[in-house]
Amino acid sequence: MDFNDNQEEAAFRTEAAAWLKANVPSADELSGLDEIAAAKLWQKRKYDAGWACIRWDKEFGGRGATAIEQVIWNQEEAKYDLPGGVFSIGQGMAAPTMMTWAAEEHHKRYLPKLASGEEIWCQLFSEPAGGSDLAALRTKAERDGDEVPVRGCKGM
Repeated sequence: MDFNDNQEEAAFRTEAAAWLKANVPSADELSGLDEIAAAKLWQKRKYDAGWACIRWDKEFGGRGATAIEQVIWNQEEAKYDLPGGVFSIGQGMAAPTMMTWAAEEHHKRYLPKLASGEEIWCQLFSEPAGGSDLAALRTKAERDGDEVPVRGCKGM
């Protein structure tokens, strides 16, 4: 198998590498910023230039990049010590689900803020001794007038 870039991939790599070289934040820019502030600065810079969430469809604020272009971007970006990682749940898990199932108004409200780094989303599995899986989840719904509240917890 040939792992060398084809002509289009090489052109994309050159473009990505040049943009990164010109736009990676300097140590002075990041000085004094905490991890989240630094990550937001870098994410917004990428977003403003069309390099954030590049695999997302253009209609959702991405670049419509191919899977190999995402790999190339990741390889080029990994050459630098950059802040990040705080966006993986929102951009990598929640946003694709929203793209598939959410209404257009939710796309407009949430996706730009996730892509730009304005919002950071997370998952919370914080029950003591509950773990992060749902195997021990126990719930029960009982009608209460016109409502059907769901009550329960994760087992210990």
